[in-house]
Amino acid sequence: MSVTLRAPRKDSPSVELVENDGVPAVRKSYRHCSIFLRHTVGRLAIARECWALARLETSVHVPQLLDRPDSFTAVIEYMEGVSLEKLDPATVDTEALATQAESLLADLKAAGVAHGDIGHDHWQSMGREANLIWTPDSKLVAIDFAGSVPIHSRFRPVANLGRLLSHHDTLLKAKIFHHFPGMNSSLLQAHTQWPLELWELLRFLGKL
Repeated sequence: MSVTLRAPRKDSPSVELVENDGVPAVRKSYRHCSIFLRHTVGRLAIARECWALARLETSVHVPQLLDRPDSFTAVIEYMEGVSLEKLDPATVDTEALATQAESLLADLKAAGVAHGDIGHDHWQSMGREANLIWTPDSKLVAIDFAGSVPIHSRFRPVANLGRLLSHHDTLLKAKIFHHFPGMNSSLLQAHTQWPLELWELLRFLGKL
């Protein structure tokens, strides 16, 4: 079985729904890209995704890494569910969603991983919808860790970027509160009282 979820493009990975030992899985690969892109962006993106999934392997909020056939390809557990942006607020237990959001952020922080792509986008909407999934058993799952970075590092620039993107991840709470009105705001109190310089840097990075 192989179903194309994202057609191959010269500057981004192909994404296919496949079977891995009889279990549905997602295969993400840069093998079709040019040799330069494959060995630079592709190798780095796959390495970062595999690193993050390995650090978070005990969390219920991320898929499992199933296989890494080569440096440009990863096979990841398929997560059934609905993208958060497409989720009807009337059909979800908002208190459960709030609790799951807190739990996801706690797992990321404990693992030392900043996702970097689950906060607000430019329009303060749900943004990158495919990065957050609400599963049938009421679990909030984050996917696509290709842009993840460590929160802690011996190299100051990497550590600073990790802390910045970790702060950005917490905007997930404001994003959910914006999309699901009537939710208990005390559970989703976003830590947004940051210095102006921090907001400006997030805008420069295209994260706001």
